[in-house]
Amino acid sequence: MKKALIVANLGGFAGFLISDFKILKEMGYDVYYASNVEQLEWKKELKDELDSLNVKIINIGFDTKKSITKNNLKAFFKIKELLNENFDLIHCHTPIPGILVRIAAKKYRRKGTKVIYTTHGLTFNKYTSKKSKIYYYLEKYCSKYCDAVITINNEDYKNVLKMNCKNNYYIHGVGVNIKKYASSNIDRVSYRKQLGIDKQIMILSIGELSNRKNHQIILKALSHIKNKNEYVYVICGLELPGGTSATLKKMASELGINLKLLGFRNDIPELIKCSDFGAIPSTREGLGLSGIQSLSAGIPLIGSDVQGISDYIIDNETGIKCNPFSEKEYYEGIIKLSDPLYRKKMHDKCVQMAKKYDISISITERKKIYEEILN
Repeated sequence: MKKALIVANLGGFAGFLISDFKILKEMGYDVYYASNVEQLEWKKELKDELDSLNVKIINIGFDTKKSITKNNLKAFFKIKELLNENFDLIHCHTPIPGILVRIAAKKYRRKGTKVIYTTHGLTFNKYTSKKSKIYYYLEKYCSKYCDAVITINNEDYKNVLKMNCKNNYYIHGVGVNIKKYASSNIDRVSYRKQLGIDKQIMILSIGELSNRKNHQIILKALSHIKNKNEYVYVICGLELPGGTSATLKKMASELGINLKLLGFRNDIPELIKCSDFGAIPSTREGLGLSGIQSLSAGIPLIGSDVQGISDYIIDNETGIKCNPFSEKEYYEGIIKLSDPLYRKKMHDKCVQMAKKYDISISITERKKIYEEILN
């Protein structure tokens, strides 16, 4: 049987790749998944799903915070050892595994192994520092060692076209179950009361608590609003090591902002329905599925003008885009979105935009790429 190796940084990332596993199984591949699988411990249902698909799991301890570390050096040699099993396909995801795997797989590619790289967001964009240009040159160097590069936003796609791989693709991310978020039906008033929210304007962010998510810019923007007590900023998401919850709590207290950190939640569709508008202020974001989830429910967004976020936030149609480092722009955007009539006018366009990212479209796009490269 043909063998396919999928590599990503964190074990939990497998949740985004279930469709890939299924596609490759249908194409007759025995599938292996290599990652830092310690994260699978808090996602038992994901581990069970991988077992049901007979995906073989291999632990490789990638360090996802920094590129050049002892852990990543160990990971590189472990990959080289793993590749001795002669895979027919290697598909690496996310930047650090993407670099390490493509370099490690050079000699196997010369023997006929197909190598695909999906970026999920390049580590540089128009707002990043000049130092980050080193990542551009690393990506450009590694691009000659793969048969296809897949991007999930237009900014990254334009960048990879300047590199060395002949086959470059743009897809609409890993896909969102649009119906799940559009059809959520709750008693909004009572659900908000359970959260301790009454008539305040609820701004919702969904995602990990990290510096890259840039939640602090929302707190800073809210501090300039005279009636800031009429707002509540809700963030739900996991905090990984080195997270920002303590910093955010301290800042909110000092600025007098009503902040609620809900942690990991299973009721995201319901929370979105409770919100007045979403916030996705990341300094770097390949796509940002949480933004599309909000749009699915007709909820507009305020977000950073970077990478994937720029693709689906259209000013005055699906939300407002801001410089990720500008308190003034976020403040002005929040004031605009505080008007319920302004938000209501955007509802239909939000829903229409989200439909472009439905999981059925993403699966079709990915299947077509696999067929083109592997056949």
